[in-house]
Amino acid sequence: MVVVTAMTLWQGTPASADVPMVAVIIDDLGNDLGAGQRTAALPGKVTCSILPHTPFAGQLASLCAEQGKDVFLHLPMQPESQSANPGPGALMMGQSREEMRALIRDGLDSVPGATGLNSHMGSLLTRHVVYMDWLMTEVSRRQGMIFVDSATSAHSSALRLARSHGVPAARRDLFLDADPSPAAIRAALDRTLALAERDGAAIAIGHPRDETLSLVGAAIVDMQARGIILASVADVIRVRQGRGVETWQQSLSRLHPVSRK
Repeated sequence: MVVVTAMTLWQGTPASADVPMVAVIIDDLGNDLGAGQRTAALPGKVTCSILPHTPFAGQLASLCAEQGKDVFLHLPMQPESQSANPGPGALMMGQSREEMRALIRDGLDSVPGATGLNSHMGSLLTRHVVYMDWLMTEVSRRQGMIFVDSATSAHSSALRLARSHGVPAARRDLFLDADPSPAAIRAALDRTLALAERDGAAIAIGHPRDETLSLVGAAIVDMQARGIILASVADVIRVRQGRGVETWQQSLSRLHPVSRK
């Protein structure tokens, strides 16, 4: 029998624990210090994913780490929409392999202590096997670095290429605030917890909006009541590998189409 306490629910638990797990990534951090501080103040093992070369990237990376959070690089990549700007440090079509390597290295240097990365936009670039091969070659050189495909394209090759390079990797299951209304965020959180109870683990991505952060904080209390662990992405990956849980929920992707950014 597994005895689950509030402390284990908030701090995480070994990946062998026979209880459902949820990993929550809050990304798009770095431009707004207050939003980053509120994210860092959330209880438990929320992952803070920070955009490179943003005004508060280094400060928030240190703060999140001090608060016991995992820190990721939110790596910008080219979207399908020509009007969408992925921001500084973006991986773009037409760049050389060496240009991409330099951008990845510089991005990681701008977010000190990053233990993983997830894609920002990228609905176009992640579809291209060659570019994803270059990315994962570089990531694989950094022992234990994690990759999460934010899955802005149903045709992304990122997860497959990450696995082929031995990079610990997963794909997000749900966006929490694609519709930023409180009712929609609550519904997305409910689906996240239900998915974890059904399949053993779930990964959700949200953004540092006040409403999202408030509702995520409330959901952490709900997780405790339901015996669900707020876990690191690394623990969710280990659990999924051990249980053979597929990381991409096809039924959910059909019900909730991905963004085209």
